Amino acid sequence: MKRTLLLALLLAAGPALAQNSGWYIGGGLGSTKADFVRGDFTGLATGTYSADDDDIGTRFFGGYRFAPNLAVEGGLAFLGSYKHRFNNGGNVAVYNYDASALTIALAANLPVATGFSLNGRVGVAFTASELRLRRDNGTATVPFCPDSWWYSDCSSQSTNLYWGLGVQFDVSRRWGIRVDYDNYGEVGEEFETGRADIDQVSVNFLWRF
Repeated sequence: MKRTLLLALLLAAGPALAQNSGWYIGGGLGSTKADFVRGDFTGLATGTYSADDDDIGTRFFGGYRFAPNLAVEGGLAFLGSYKHRFNNGGNVAVYNYDASALTIALAANLPVATGFSLNGRVGVAFTASELRLRRDNGTATVPFCPDSWWYSDCSSQSTNLYWGLGVQFDVSRRWGIRVDYDNYGEVGEEFETGRADIDQVSVNFLWRF
């Protein structure tokens, strides 16, 4: 009888324990914007220079809530692929610039109305960028970084201050929707890939365990 009662209590408590475990995951899509340091790219080719400054990015995150309004949150963001174009009398060169980031941050949540809350994050972003010549018909100059089949120096990594703000709507106790702004700081290096300040606005779904 005692074993039966204990088993019944554990089964009844299981969902509540899982509900309040503090763990959560999420992810979504967003608009990513890159503010390039144009002077870093002008030597890549001859001709009129233009560059994309926005793309679609993806973001995934997970965290542990150790207090009602505080959590530790990690994330992975793909920050877009941007084209740098040079046109010299019909001769064209195109470079791709790809960026991504890993983040770790302290996250805070402030309820403001039933189902609605504000959130904020501050921490560190470990960013990576890569530059690749994708098209050339005689316009590109010698790359400022070596690139071969076995080794590439057209890539860089940096560590930046990371911060973000957002609004969250809880559809239920299990899941919610977050609209977030995230700033990843300056990505890239002047003489490796070129530099850009990158931020992202995303719509994300969140699931609590």
